[in-house]
Amino acid sequence: MSQLVLILAPRGRDAAIAANLFARHSIAAQVCADAGELACRLEDGAGAVLLTEEALVGPNAHEIARWVAGQESWSDIPFVVLANGSRSPRTVAAADRLSELGNVVLLERPLHAEAMLGAIRSSLKARARQFEIRDAARLSAAQNRVLALAVEAAPLRTTLNAIVLEVEALSTSGVVASILLMDEDGRHLRHGAGPSLPDAYNEAIDGIGIGPAIGSCGTAVYRKEPVFVADIASDPLWADFRDLALSHGLRACWSLPIASVEGETLGTFAMYHREPRAPVAADLAIVDFVVRTAGIVIARARTEDKLRASEERYRQIVEGAEDFAIVTLDPEGVITGWNSGATRIIGFAAQEALGRRGDMFFTPEDRAANAPADEMERAAAQGRAVNERWHVRKNGQWFWGSGLTMPLAQRDRGYVKIFRDRTAEHEAEAALRESEARLRFFGTLEERLFGAATATEAMRAAAEMLGQKIHTSRCAYADVDADNDLFWIRNDYTAPGTDSSVGTYSLELFGPRAAADMRLGQTLVINNVADELEPEQGRAMFQSIGIEAIVCCPLVKYGRLAAMMAVHQDRAREWAPNEIALIREVAERCWAHVERVGAEARLRESEERLRLAVENAEIGFWDVDVVNDRLIWPARTKAMFGISTEVPITMEDFYAGLHPDDRAATIDAYLAAADPSVRALYDVDYRTVGKEDGVVRWVAAKGRGMFDASGRCVRVAGTALEITARKEAENALRELNATLESRVLEAVAEREAAHDALRQSQKMEAMGQLTGGVAHDFNNLLTPIVGSLDMLQRRGVGNEREQRLIAGAAQSAERARTLVQRLLAFARRQPLQSVPVDIPELIAGMGDLVASTTGPQIEVVVEVAEDLPLAKADPNQLEMALLNLSVNARDAMPDGGTLRISAISERISARHHSRLPPGEYIRISVADTGIGMDDATLARAIEPFFSTKGVGRGTGLGLSMVHGLASQLGGSLAINSRVGMGTNIELWLPISTKIAKEPSDIQRPAFEAEHRGVALLVDDEELVRMSTADMLADLGYVIVEANSAEDALAVLERGQPVDIVVTDHLMPRMTGTDLARHLRLTRPALPILLVSGYAELEGIDAKLPRLTKPFRKDELAATLAFLVK
Repeated sequence: MSQLVLILAPRGRDAAIAANLFARHSIAAQVCADAGELACRLEDGAGAVLLTEEALVGPNAHEIARWVAGQESWSDIPFVVLANGSRSPRTVAAADRLSELGNVVLLERPLHAEAMLGAIRSSLKARARQFEIRDAARLSAAQNRVLALAVEAAPLRTTLNAIVLEVEALSTSGVVASILLMDEDGRHLRHGAGPSLPDAYNEAIDGIGIGPAIGSCGTAVYRKEPVFVADIASDPLWADFRDLALSHGLRACWSLPIASVEGETLGTFAMYHREPRAPVAADLAIVDFVVRTAGIVIARARTEDKLRASEERYRQIVEGAEDFAIVTLDPEGVITGWNSGATRIIGFAAQEALGRRGDMFFTPEDRAANAPADEMERAAAQGRAVNERWHVRKNGQWFWGSGLTMPLAQRDRGYVKIFRDRTAEHEAEAALRESEARLRFFGTLEERLFGAATATEAMRAAAEMLGQKIHTSRCAYADVDADNDLFWIRNDYTAPGTDSSVGTYSLELFGPRAAADMRLGQTLVINNVADELEPEQGRAMFQSIGIEAIVCCPLVKYGRLAAMMAVHQDRAREWAPNEIALIREVAERCWAHVERVGAEARLRESEERLRLAVENAEIGFWDVDVVNDRLIWPARTKAMFGISTEVPITMEDFYAGLHPDDRAATIDAYLAAADPSVRALYDVDYRTVGKEDGVVRWVAAKGRGMFDASGRCVRVAGTALEITARKEAENALRELNATLESRVLEAVAEREAAHDALRQSQKMEAMGQLTGGVAHDFNNLLTPIVGSLDMLQRRGVGNEREQRLIAGAAQSAERARTLVQRLLAFARRQPLQSVPVDIPELIAGMGDLVASTTGPQIEVVVEVAEDLPLAKADPNQLEMALLNLSVNARDAMPDGGTLRISAISERISARHHSRLPPGEYIRISVADTGIGMDDATLARAIEPFFSTKGVGRGTGLGLSMVHGLASQLGGSLAINSRVGMGTNIELWLPISTKIAKEPSDIQRPAFEAEHRGVALLVDDEELVRMSTADMLADLGYVIVEANSAEDALAVLERGQPVDIVVTDHLMPRMTGTDLARHLRLTRPALPILLVSGYAELEGIDAKLPRLTKPFRKDELAATLAFLVK
């Protein structure tokens, strides 16, 4: 309407011209018939008025002036007046009215179209601007009215209704408006305002949902953008609400989301029209006003609601926070607020506290230190001040307050102090800190006590730590004797400048009453010795060693006072209960560790005794750590499995070391011991196969499983004992029992054989003794014979025939001498010269002799192993034995045959048929292919004088002599023979451990018949003495004879000078050896020669030179030459 031009021209031709001109230029124009019609049209709105001067004259002018006068101040409708150019009366009259119209543009005739169009267009623009200003003013006024309601805290529904009514008043198109609010769930819209809409409609749309096709409002919120529905009847968004809207005469709906400044959707604003209608600019301006104003109002209302709710919550919290004291203070520290929690905690009622200073519940010490003001200053500077201190209740009781002091939002509004009673927690925390400190202290104490190797070290550690912990002058742990009279302080802790109290003391120093109390286990606590102790209670004694306060904690164990912990202070001191408790605890722990150290020492002694017992019993142990899969074996147990000491072992070694036949049963027994449901005793004998040596051993093992609280087996341990010898004995016993009958028969036979052997031995012994005696006597008889014949031969007495007779007699005497040597060998009276002998060399040296002795019909074969070790033998006797065996072999092969002499080295075991001790021996075999021997002959083969060669062909001493030789050398003789197959005689000789001496090339010196000195000759046989005297005389000696040892000593005692003594051994009463021993003591430089028909070693000093009877002059001369040299 602001672009409509109204035309009033009394002359119709002017009006028609103007209307056509405007129409051609798209300017809406309407011609009015008179001023009345013009006024009516102006009420409906117009942008400009075109008047001719004729219209300003007469009644029309008056009516137009009246309308203009009745317009609002903003309204200044432009008038374009067409006037004549002359000053006609009508023009003058019209000019008088122009001032009444106000906004006039005067166009003079003649009329120019362009001028008219320009004036009208300018007028229309000016009028449009007037409408804009008017509308803006109206909107602003409406907004101010609405905001005034909000400021006045009018209810939200009232304010929203006012907004809607303002909109409806501003609208020129008959709009009906409503506001819907976002529900708290964010999924629905609730009725907010719609005073001009029917209540039924408002109720129907209250709570509609939000979605893509839920009317204009639900869709606008869903899309977050305006939704304009020009015709509800046809728009699909209104499908669900179409009938409802149409039934209430609503045809168009424009909806816009209402949002807060932060962009939060608060609701929707809807403009309804009763006819289909699309929005125009004027409508959108109103909409913008509503959305912005409603957003502010709704947001403020919600904020106020939240604030009121928050304030209510805070009020309820403050009043309901009975565990918290909340006190507000003004800047001067005066109490302005006091909640119920403050009343409960501090004790003052609100009416008692308000208006008083806030320091009234601070302690006197804090008030004196100006702590309340300092707290407020720190709160103002830092934003908060921690409040952790003691406070005072109305009743004077102290409590620990914990909280904060903070400034209120505006500093001049004061402070708020919030705290709670945490006395119990504070004391608990203090107790916890003290407990933690105690735990740390006792942890360190336990470490030191456990590290103590002796009781003294444990006492020193406990005294030192306790003394330093409670800052005392002296601390000591003391042992009390069994009679409870004396106690010993071995060492103590002393602070710098304090003397030690180490020493022995009597309990009576404490006084009889205190001593009796301590014997009953009552702790002695003295805070001030001077005030609390009487002279007879030890006051002077304590003060003499600088003690003014004391705690003595006795330890009564097993019904008697066993120890005590004493703490001394060099000044009076109020001992705190926790300090006394600490002293008791340290005393108990020290006692426990002193006992532990003693028990460990006793345990080590016991373990050492057990170890020695186990070692002596040759018992091993084993320990299986099931949890960690670890096996522990000492060296002895490893040896049972053939494993070296340093070799690591696992359970696989145990399983692998079991004998295959025993493995399953042994493992089953072990698993049964480790099974929680069985828990069997592990008791099994099994065999092992040595891992390193392959030796099979028997082991007896016992053990048990050990289980934890849950029943799981954690360990299996026990002992092991090697029983191989026992098992072998048991097996042997079983075998013996199984063959008892046969063994009894064998034993009987062996016993009979032993009896026969014993009888034979006794017979042989008797024959040996007889033979030895005969040989001795025969030697005594041969000595003068051999000596005389030797002298006759050397002197050439008689003619040739007589010399042949003498030679024959000498030869027979030599044969008799050889026979006697055999007899002595048989009787074991002939001494052996046992030396290392090279057997291959000895046999090789006898080759020619054996060949010449056996003759050409006998083939001699020698088989001697190379590199044989040296044998222990008498080479002369061994040569004689081998020669005798060769002769026997020759005689057994009258028609010829083979004689085989062999020698090898052989190691024999304990069960060898020779019954020799185990070791290495030389076996010499002399085998023939002769006639052999039957069993009867073989049984008597070594009997003396037994011979199968016939009369005159053998003495029967050959084999017996060889047997005696082997026995004396530590060897053995074995004979194997079968008739017609030949005989094999084995001579077993031990290996020599000595080194053979090189043969000597020194020739024995010959004595010439010159004066040699005086020889004392002692012999009880006159013929022997006479023969020997002749030989000595021939050798140049002067002879002094004695027929006994006693006579010889008498000769020497008479002063007879003697240069050499030759004495017989076996004489009545005193032997030659006894004589020699006596002379060695009296005349140690006197040479002595011992001669004997036995020449046995028994009874003869090995250091004495000796000569065997019979002997010739040259043998005597050689022996004397070495003796005097």
